[in-house]
Order: sequence, then C-alpha cells, then structure tokens
Amino acid sequence: MKTMKKAIAVSLIGAMLLPLAGCAKKIESVRVRDFKTAIEEVIDEDDYTTNSDDSNVYYYGDDFFIDFYQLDDEDDAADAWEDILDSYNDMCDDKKFDGSRRMVSTDAYGYILLNGECSDKHFLEEVANIYFLSGGKNFYYGGIFFVEDEIIVVMTTDDGDASRQDVNTILNALGYPKP
Repeated sequence: MKTMKKAIAVSLIGAMLLPLAGCAKKIESVRVRDFKTAIEEVIDEDDYTTNSDDSNVYYYGDDFFIDFYQLDDEDDAADAWEDILDSYNDMCDDKKFDGSRRMVSTDAYGYILLNGECSDKHFLEEVANIYFLSGGKNFYYGGIFFVEDEIIVVMTTDDGDASRQDVNTILNALGYPKP
C-alpha cells in the first residue's frame, strides 16, 4: 500500500509538471525577408528603415520599437544577450517591474517577454537604445529575442488592445512566443 501511494504521488507530480515542460518555446532564426514581411502586416513598408546589407531593419514609432539586428557572429550576439540579461536581472532584482514577465535563456537562444509597468525608464534604453520611446510611459508589452547571431525586439509602450494585437501579429508571423 505504501509503495502504491508513492507511485501515485510520483505520477501526480509528473502530471502536474508536464504542462510546464512545454512553456519554454524554442525559437528559430528568421530571415530578413521574413522579418520584413512580418512587420509589414502591421506597418507600411515605407515606414521602416533597413541598412544597405540588411543586417539591421527597424521601426521606431510613437509607441513601438521593432528591431532586427544581425551581429557579426554568434559570439557577438551572445555577448549582447548577456548584457540584456544583466539589465533585465537588475530591473527584476530592484523590483522595478510590475506585471507578467518570462525569461528563457539557453546557450543557443533566449527571450524575455514583458507585459506590465516598469519604473526603470532606462531598461529598454540599455537594451535597445529606446529611452526616447517611453516619453513618460512606463508600460511595456512585447519581447526581446536572441537566436544565433540575431537580436530582435518587438515592443510597444502603448497598453491599448490594438497595440498589443499588433505586437502579437508580428510575433505570430515570426513564430515567436507572446507575452
């Protein structure tokens, strides 16, 4: 009877943990063409900027920051990701974020998903040079993604449903998780 209870307890624990195993979605690298197509579902092609070699595609709007940045190699991207994680961890340690957040980081990929208010106005400035975007707002909805030699940021500071849907549209097109 004691063995049976242990077996049932272990089975129940396993059943409870099973849904959590799928929470960390693996992300894949995206091609520049696919990134442009994804953001064109939300903004006009004329509204975003790309450099000559397509290693950086970005759009900075009143309430949006969308950026695809391909670094020189995977080591440079991993270093940039470590800097982002440091900034994120500082924000969390200082309890400057109120809302839902999720962070996944492996050697091959990682992401930070945010949905809430942040009293650290410099967090996204440190991450992606977008302090000017917040303009007094401290709401963030979206994600910061790292895979291979890429850093991608899809974020809005507008807490309206339409802006959240725009972020979700882009993330769905990229196959990336949503906040």
